[in-house]
Amino acid sequence: MKEVLAVDLDEVAADTVAKRLRRYAADFGEVLSREAIHGKQIRDAVPPSRSAQVEACLDEPGFSRDVPVMRDARWVLEELAGRFEIIIATSAMDHPVSLHDRYLWLRESFPFVPDRGYVFCGSKRYVRADYLIDDNPRNLEIFTGHGILFDAHHNVSEKRFDRVCSWRDVHRYFATRP
Repeated sequence: MKEVLAVDLDEVAADTVAKRLRRYAADFGEVLSREAIHGKQIRDAVPPSRSAQVEACLDEPGFSRDVPVMRDARWVLEELAGRFEIIIATSAMDHPVSLHDRYLWLRESFPFVPDRGYVFCGSKRYVRADYLIDDNPRNLEIFTGHGILFDAHHNVSEKRFDRVCSWRDVHRYFATRP
């Protein structure tokens, strides 16, 4: 039986930040750079009067439909699918209007992951896997398997978990495991 590798969606498999930064530029006519959000949540990197609007886009129908796939995620996961059962585990209940869009996005972006391998949950506590790659330390804290932190603008000071900074790092990480 293959080991199970669970992968978070936003900011791990899906480059939601790129979409949000483009959206910010479209909504406010100014650039919000990756450097400006380094070490913080996007909502904390913008003027307080814009914070609610910046977060609200995540609840808009269609927002999650055309998020870019993270660089190298597709080929690395497809290769790992030969060794692991891959599941995509996302805390989608934080933005339930996005469920249908996320489902369609997953089918198109990762066709080698069967739709029975999509886990739309409210908490990663319920994800049963050997490994979880996630950008949110909160999810890794409650996960019962081996947690791997995917580098993101908001988790730069986190030191408690193995860290990968890219999908090429994920590839190298699992290349050294039997």
